[in-house]
Amino acid sequence: MNVILRSFGKLALILAVPVLLLFPALPAAARAQPQTLGPRDTFIYGIEGDPGNDINTITIGDRYGLTLERLLYSPLYNYYGPNDITYLLAERVEVSSDNLTVTIHLRKGVRWSDGVPFTADDVIFTFEHIIKAEYANGRDGFVIGGRPVTLTKRDDYTLEIRYPVFIPNVLEIIAAEHFIMPKHIYGNDAALDNNPKNAAPVGTGPYKLAEYAAGQYIKLTANDAYFLGKPKIPVIIFQIVSDLNSAKLALQKGELNALVLANSDADSFKNTNVTIHAYPEDRVGYLSFHLGSSRVQDINLRKAVFFALNREDMNIGAYLSKDFYVNAYSFLPYSSAYFTGDLEKYEQDTAKARQYLSQAASLPVLRLAYTANNVQQEVQAMVAQQNLRSIGLTVELIAMDSTSLYNKLEQGSDEFELFLGGYIMGIDPSNYAALFVSGSAYNYSHLEDKTLDDLFAAGSVEGDSTKRLRIYQDAQRRLADLAVHYPIVTNKRLLGLTNNVGGVEEARLIPIYTFEDMSKLYFK
Repeated sequence: MNVILRSFGKLALILAVPVLLLFPALPAAARAQPQTLGPRDTFIYGIEGDPGNDINTITIGDRYGLTLERLLYSPLYNYYGPNDITYLLAERVEVSSDNLTVTIHLRKGVRWSDGVPFTADDVIFTFEHIIKAEYANGRDGFVIGGRPVTLTKRDDYTLEIRYPVFIPNVLEIIAAEHFIMPKHIYGNDAALDNNPKNAAPVGTGPYKLAEYAAGQYIKLTANDAYFLGKPKIPVIIFQIVSDLNSAKLALQKGELNALVLANSDADSFKNTNVTIHAYPEDRVGYLSFHLGSSRVQDINLRKAVFFALNREDMNIGAYLSKDFYVNAYSFLPYSSAYFTGDLEKYEQDTAKARQYLSQAASLPVLRLAYTANNVQQEVQAMVAQQNLRSIGLTVELIAMDSTSLYNKLEQGSDEFELFLGGYIMGIDPSNYAALFVSGSAYNYSHLEDKTLDDLFAAGSVEGDSTKRLRIYQDAQRRLADLAVHYPIVTNKRLLGLTNNVGGVEEARLIPIYTFEDMSKLYFK
């Protein structure tokens, strides 16, 4: 579940101009909709990022890309724990007693949106692409220590996955963000990313891509042959908004049906035609050192910074109410069965911060990068700047778009020493290795620590639950002691929905994707 959330939100002035002038052009059918709440056939979701139209299940890892992918394609099943599995393309899954063999029995009668039957060949085709593509999202769940899983077709609706070593969380690995692609479309194509066929996706999901206008909107129409039944809303539009204040006005007027909101917006929607749904995602927001910079190799400097910070001030400033957040201390969310609070929490202690600072070899000007359109990160960055000024450190704030920020992190740029981010990584603690193990795909800190690497390696194959718990608790302590990763917050996500939208409970609000199944939404 290797997903890094490039958070969103925009601080903007309220402009006294017509709302639609600040939105990129909608399709004519959507513009023609009435501006009052009432029955209609188009659900418009305002989003602040453009997922593009390179829709494939191999490389997509951003929130809105995955949200779009879920509407077009389907996974084998949704996994939220051993007692919370919803079967989709699979009708049941069997795991051998040694956890080495997983047998998947597929649902019969499923067809791709072009009418071609879905079979085991499609699943094997997709997983083989994940195995051979080093950049694939979640590849480390199919290639263990350089050894790939073995895929065997038993018949058109049965396949077997054989793991080379014991893996405790095989069910989560197979389900996590792995949506199935059509073999008959891509055939022997060498790569599925940047493939021109991605612009005209053929899927098994509840909707089909009808129209894409870069930077403006994405229009989807119902897949009437969806195997779980025809979607109740015929058209969904992801409207890419450039001004959040204008988008909020559009939500109040019913020109949008859904919009992610900041905590500061909660009061302004009381007694309106909008209901705010606050739901947990087990997201951990954090501040991290970027060890690609030569300026922050001194652990005394890093500890001085962490002891100077006040995460409570960061969070109350960013989220306004304790109803919407809890302070974070570990890289794991509180909901994890492996979470421990028995570690260095770096509660603010300016005396200790100055003590460490006196032992640092140098006192450089630090540069802190954050996502430019993120209200919460902007507040957190300003609080951090003030905290560090109090111990004699100067911090320059650098706001940049999320794509540039993460590209620079991937490249090991030395343009900044600190950055703010957030992630949702799923249930099992082994998923978090991708964030911290040396050379891993999402190790944006460029951390390299053999002790931590060994702990994650041991935990990923340990079958004894007591030993496994001890391993991951040690991993949490080790990461804290390295003073590289500073957990700040686990916050709720706020989604504003117009009151004429029904089926929210059935569609189920979930991490990353917003809804588990948008085909169950309807207009009252």
